[in-house]
Amino acid sequence: MNYLDSKLFGSVPAPQSFGQLLDLVEVHAGERFNVYMWRGQGNLDWAIHSAAYRRLSKDLGAGEKVTEQKLKYYEERLLRMARHQGYGFENGHMLSDFEVLAKLQHHGAATRLIDCSRNLLVGLWFACKSQPNDVGLLFGIHSENLGGYEGELENLPYKTVFNESEDDSDSYPQTWQPPVVTKRIAAQGAQFLYSAVCRHIMGSLAFDKSCDAYIAIALQPSFKLKMLELLSGTFDIRQLTLFPDIDGFSFAHSERFTEHENDRW
Repeated sequence: MNYLDSKLFGSVPAPQSFGQLLDLVEVHAGERFNVYMWRGQGNLDWAIHSAAYRRLSKDLGAGEKVTEQKLKYYEERLLRMARHQGYGFENGHMLSDFEVLAKLQHHGAATRLIDCSRNLLVGLWFACKSQPNDVGLLFGIHSENLGGYEGELENLPYKTVFNESEDDSDSYPQTWQPPVVTKRIAAQGAQFLYSAVCRHIMGSLAFDKSCDAYIAIALQPSFKLKMLELLSGTFDIRQLTLFPDIDGFSFAHSERFTEHENDRW
């Protein structure tokens, strides 16, 4: 097994085969349930940040930091504006605050929700598809180190969930499975992670930094290419199957791809 030194995650394994990757995860899980929330990022040097954190960071002056108070103010304002535009309803049903945030996130808005998948293969695809010439990251947090569950909605108001005023560097992140209201959510095994703002070199998501709580795996460019071929050919995990809606279909048939690039044989 090869290892790479990273700026954020220390020395991380860099598997050379799919079998080595699976062995890494199996050994890490040990005698526990082999259940993780997986996130794939195209570059190993990218910290684990939410889109909202990155958006707010753009407006900071010298010496300023994104705080939990700033993030809460931003999201509460985002919710007010979204509801004012009528986005708080779906098929006559009034959405909870978190359902509105999930809906906004789905359509590209920046929220504190961090996209993950319950499926390792989906996380692997996203890590390999982005930034093909960079070393990528497959990142998993074990379910024992998460609050929340699969298959449950978060119906509490936003202000009730985030009632603490201080930043949070030590608590577990919470996980939430959005309702399957689109084919894309189902196809990607979508699940969100979120927490109060954490200030740590690994990112603003608060999670246990113990070695058995999370796993970080480096994906070298040659390995990315090999995995994309495997995921498409063996598992049918590719652009068209992970984005099974009109937006995904149109993107897969845009000028970014050759005419037969989506064909498997």
